[in-house]
Amino acid sequence: KEKSAWITVRENGIDQKFDLTKVMFSKGNISEKLRVSRFKCKDETIVDLYAGIGYFTLPILVHTNPSRVHACEINPNSVHALKYNLRKSGVYEKCTIHFGDNRDAALQQKLKGVAHRVLLGLVPSSEEGWRTACFCLKDEGGVCHV
Repeated sequence: KEKSAWITVRENGIDQKFDLTKVMFSKGNISEKLRVSRFKCKDETIVDLYAGIGYFTLPILVHTNPSRVHACEINPNSVHALKYNLRKSGVYEKCTIHFGDNRDAALQQKLKGVAHRVLLGLVPSSEEGWRTACFCLKDEGGVCHV
């Protein structure tokens, strides 16, 4: 039987639980997570193109009160942890999870023109997501956080 490697990390007043052997976690971007949690996005719709376990999705939902966050994630282990973390933080109902590659045409159609803001937190580069990000922005424009 495989041993569980689930751990909990607390940042910015938010617990994030995940399997350390199956998902990525970086404490090094805490200053960016804190900055995101101070965004003025009350009643906005946000798209997080690389949601992971909720690195940026959770601080935005918990601290800024957007109307909805669309969280895109390709790793099934991250999606499992994201769902758990959203429920534990009491914000699950304000998040729509899109499992799969954010460059997929069908997913892009679902997200076309919905966002006031798009988060592109992939390291070392999010360039592959720029086209998708622009596609997600509302017709009148918005902000891409690269």
